Amino acid sequence: MTMRSHRAYAATQRETGVSSARPIDLVVMVYARLLDHLRSAQLQMAEGTDASDSLTKAVELITTGLEACLDKTQGGEIAENLAVIYDWASREILLARLRRDAEKLQGVINALQPLSEAWREHAGLTNDQTKAANQPLNMASAEVRSVGSAMAA
Repeated sequence: MTMRSHRAYAATQRETGVSSARPIDLVVMVYARLLDHLRSAQLQMAEGTDASDSLTKAVELITTGLEACLDKTQGGEIAENLAVIYDWASREILLARLRRDAEKLQGVINALQPLSEAWREHAGLTNDQTKAANQPLNMASAEVRSVGSAMAA
């Protein structure tokens, strides 16, 4: 299986997971990707490389994946508080990008990690289930070859 085929397969797996997920599972997925992008940006900053893409994706996940989905009427004070946190996190990420400040990103991670864990717990997901849900993205090369063989048959 070529790398292009693997990427297409992984994208299909993600789309299938998203289309069949409960709304709360989608929130869990958004938090996981958000934290991944923030950690990736930290590494890129530490290496002296451009972290713009990772930081842009992180802000997009906050604004379109979390903030836009808040129902302030039904969610009341909790939704209002989350909106404040999301607004703060977006501003901190933009400041970190401008200043190339990985420590500022760590503050955002420290604030969002407990929220991510709370959503996972509320969704009834254990760490093992979360890892299993992300497994297709992290396939070993032998697994990729076996999937490729099965798909070719």
